[in-house]
Amino acid sequence: MEESTQKELHAAYLCVKPTVAEDLTSCEELKRALQYAGLNPTPSFLAKYWQEGETESLTYEVFCRLTEQLPEIVIDDMETLFMKVFGTADGKVGENDFRNMLTSGDHGRDLSDADLDYVLQEAGIVADGVVDCSRLCKVILHTVNEMKQLSLQKLEERSNFQRINSKTFTRKKREQYSNPDSSLTQASSQHPSLILDGWNEASLKGCFYLDKQSVLAHQYCMEISCMGPTVVKVRPKNYMQQEAGRGPVDTLAYIFRESPEGMRNYIGFTDQKDSDGSFFWRDTLKEGRYVVIPYTSGCRLQERVHEPEGYIELVENQGKVQLTPEFRLVLEEVFDQVDLDSNDRLSRQEFNLYNWRTSGEEVQDDEWSVVQNNFDVLDGELTLNGFLALHQLEAEDNGGDSEDLWVSLEAMGYNRLGRQDRAAPFTISVHSHVCQPNLQVSGLKSGGLLLDKAVVRSIMENAEPIKIKNMIDLIKYEYVGEHRASIVIQNKAHSKVTVRVDCSRSANVITNRPSLDWTVDVAGKSAIIAHQLLPMRLGEDWNVVCDAVAKNDLAEEEE
Repeated sequence: MEESTQKELHAAYLCVKPTVAEDLTSCEELKRALQYAGLNPTPSFLAKYWQEGETESLTYEVFCRLTEQLPEIVIDDMETLFMKVFGTADGKVGENDFRNMLTSGDHGRDLSDADLDYVLQEAGIVADGVVDCSRLCKVILHTVNEMKQLSLQKLEERSNFQRINSKTFTRKKREQYSNPDSSLTQASSQHPSLILDGWNEASLKGCFYLDKQSVLAHQYCMEISCMGPTVVKVRPKNYMQQEAGRGPVDTLAYIFRESPEGMRNYIGFTDQKDSDGSFFWRDTLKEGRYVVIPYTSGCRLQERVHEPEGYIELVENQGKVQLTPEFRLVLEEVFDQVDLDSNDRLSRQEFNLYNWRTSGEEVQDDEWSVVQNNFDVLDGELTLNGFLALHQLEAEDNGGDSEDLWVSLEAMGYNRLGRQDRAAPFTISVHSHVCQPNLQVSGLKSGGLLLDKAVVRSIMENAEPIKIKNMIDLIKYEYVGEHRASIVIQNKAHSKVTVRVDCSRSANVITNRPSLDWTVDVAGKSAIIAHQLLPMRLGEDWNVVCDAVAKNDLAEEEE
């Protein structure tokens, strides 16, 4: 595809979506994007590629491929078509016949009566009750070109804004760190310390859980009632004792602005470290609704390679079934984690999230009534004593068999020694200088494609592109920061490419991959994280050396 054509498609897409990283989520969006590209998608074409009830979204890459299926609008073809439809050799047709052709039948109409009047009268294609089809074709072609120009103009305006905004952000960030009298930060030997005295705060707990091949985490809705300085913080909390020299699970949060239509636009992530070990992001936020999605790289939160030897007893049966003291301590720890608002009680939502995580089932109305009527509650919420009694009853119902109890513990990330090694708790807090922020849990789920794209974008925006040897369309983005490093491979070609990404010459690092020498398949027109890297032992020097070689070069090396 020619560079000019690619730019036009990029511009057309951005007239509908804020970034090419966001998918088209409706047939209407697909149609508008194609029209901004100067194309004319018919209802049958749209129905073929957007099947209602089945198609949920289309990526930018798919959009580009669909444009190749539509013919370019050529004036000679349009004139021939009009003459064929109206059975006229001179391109002239009566206005009434023309209107009837557009308004009759059960096919969908994009033009209102007012729009049709404008086209016929104001565009100057009607004279003495006769429509000049040749003139109409020229108007259509002119409109197509105007749509393309409008798209390119919007793209240029956005680029100018981003350049200005980028410079402004860099300057503001530098001033905040260099000004010792800043009301927001105070210098320290390693990291700035946030000073948020007098700020309004909303805070909730959360947790990452390994779930087969993905990571689930609590997600949050954040509402800001008026424009002003805002800080989002996320801090890991580890109950289990860490291995000597190893840090807690790396924990970040990505922030998205949610439009009234439900669209989510990425705006930033917690890229700065506070002196208390938390990571934070700050900016002046507009009034509105936002989504906060926690993220961990997977370097320190991974599936067990080996099961630990030994186990703790959960139940003892000496004439009467009882929970063991060790199990009660673990349950108290679990209760503290699922008590997301830290009020020492479990609301129905909190208990429901716990029940869904451990059993895969929602708590029904009658089940919640049983809990409230038979266990210790306060203000309609389950207390710790009630939580322990509920598990005591489960142990009694099972006759002292602890396997179901183990299923619940393992779902919460615990191993047989009673240590939580497949989950990582954290705390999310939002601070506003001008209003009381509202923070609510919206669910426990995977970040999905939205988070994946935001993470890739954040890496690419903070790293310089490096072309991979002998590959014109293959680019490596290598970001190495103070606390973590990331490698992204971007494939601008249409076909899939296999890339070996070797970081084995690095020192004192761990990766989210099974090996530092890892091979990835990068689909056409996409970008993928090849490695996330963290220092293995904190407090010691570490460095990243990354060699990326495409499949073709791999074959040459083997020879």
